[in-house]
Amino acid sequence: MNNREVQESLEACSEELDGIRQLLVGIGDEARPSPFIRRYAVIRASGAIEVGFKKIIADRVGAGCEIQVTTFLKRKIVDSSINPKLGAIQNTLSDFDSRWRVKFDELIGLGDKPGLNTALTVLVNARNEFAHGGSPDINILETIEHFKGGFEVLKVLDQVVHHVYEEGEDEPVMDALI
Repeated sequence: MNNREVQESLEACSEELDGIRQLLVGIGDEARPSPFIRRYAVIRASGAIEVGFKKIIADRVGAGCEIQVTTFLKRKIVDSSINPKLGAIQNTLSDFDSRWRVKFDELIGLGDKPGLNTALTVLVNARNEFAHGGSPDINILETIEHFKGGFEVLKVLDQVVHHVYEEGEDEPVMDALI
């Protein structure tokens, strides 16, 4: 990945999730804290994907920009709450450069798009269910697998925002300013 900070953050989260898996094996599924530890893992995994997705875009767009642009990115992207589902990532890309959306769709389509979409959706839905008073039933192995899918999506995202377009590739479409 070009964004080393995001890569290191995601790798640290992956290691933490593996540590949680080991802890849960040690204490057992029936131990009193196990459900809380599994829910923490979901929040940790989903949060790492969300922060990574926003940081990849904000860091790329904000590189070398005026303070006004970086302030805008911080307020509207980095500090905002955006569930890291495939559609939200696609929409955010479209907001910046229609070519990014096209390239992202193309590269995601080369992989297991339904599986990657499911990975993000399951993590976000489980996190939101817990945040709204529910008790999501997702085990640590599922959380780890879905996190890996989310990590793959962010690798594609990072590749897309750093893609160098050749002359003749579609130009970005600029909406008319009112």
